[in-house]
Amino acid sequence: MWQEPLSPSASRAPVLVDYHVHSTFSEDARSTPEEIVEAALRRGLDAVVFTEHLEFPPPPGWKEPAYVPGRVLPAGEYLSAVAALREARGTELEIGAGAELGLEGHNLEGLDPYLERFRPDFDFVIGSLHSVNGTLVQLPEYTDPHGPAAAARLYLEKLVAGVKKAAAMKACDVIGHIDLFKRSPTFGPFRPDDQRDCLEELFRTIIDAGMGLEVNTSGYRQPPREPYPGLETLRLYRRMGGEIVTIGSDSHTAQTVGLGSAEALDFIRAAGFRYMTLFSGRRPRFVRI
Repeated sequence: MWQEPLSPSASRAPVLVDYHVHSTFSEDARSTPEEIVEAALRRGLDAVVFTEHLEFPPPPGWKEPAYVPGRVLPAGEYLSAVAALREARGTELEIGAGAELGLEGHNLEGLDPYLERFRPDFDFVIGSLHSVNGTLVQLPEYTDPHGPAAAARLYLEKLVAGVKKAAAMKACDVIGHIDLFKRSPTFGPFRPDDQRDCLEELFRTIIDAGMGLEVNTSGYRQPPREPYPGLETLRLYRRMGGEIVTIGSDSHTAQTVGLGSAEALDFIRAAGFRYMTLFSGRRPRFVRI
């Protein structure tokens, strides 16, 4: 039976946070770190964590189709920029340095040397799967050839494999947008019961590894009109013993920073959570909601 986390740093005041934000250190984002912080302050957030994309070129001989990033996150430059923002604005807002690690197989192949060098400097790492066989899963080009049910199953099977490998490497703190395939305009409603076995295997892996789940509010702004994951899926994670849950907007521009954070607090309460989770130095602390 689940019990309240016995965290000495547990807080009892609800806070508004955004634990999934991309700045111009991510090649698909448009706002500078300074613009992100200004937007977070205007929206009344208590904390914002940058989670820049961390992806690697496929290693020599890699045979599967794979996305090739324009550059690997320059961690030294990035961490210095976040440190400068903390120095300038840290009394107004908690500012974290994080990453969103791609869980595609080739990314995990290149991760070890990077982690060895920079692991102590990150506050928070999301593990996310964005593509299957080189195709972004939110596109009809992924969904349509398979059909919704098969597209969801293939994605979840790939995600489980990536999460297991990341867990062995202690690479991630939470797993992000686990049903991202819902974003495809041709996907339609997702029925979690159809993928119950995959979801249960995923959640067992996450929980056994001491990781958590992200509630990604970008779904409110996209075709699902609900977070990733949906309420039924999040309730399953909770019933299986999941405790760690974070909230993030997946913003790639300052205009959307913090959107959905307040609604997400009600959402995770409805799933049975009494706490949300914050991170510092990759160590969780729990805040009563």
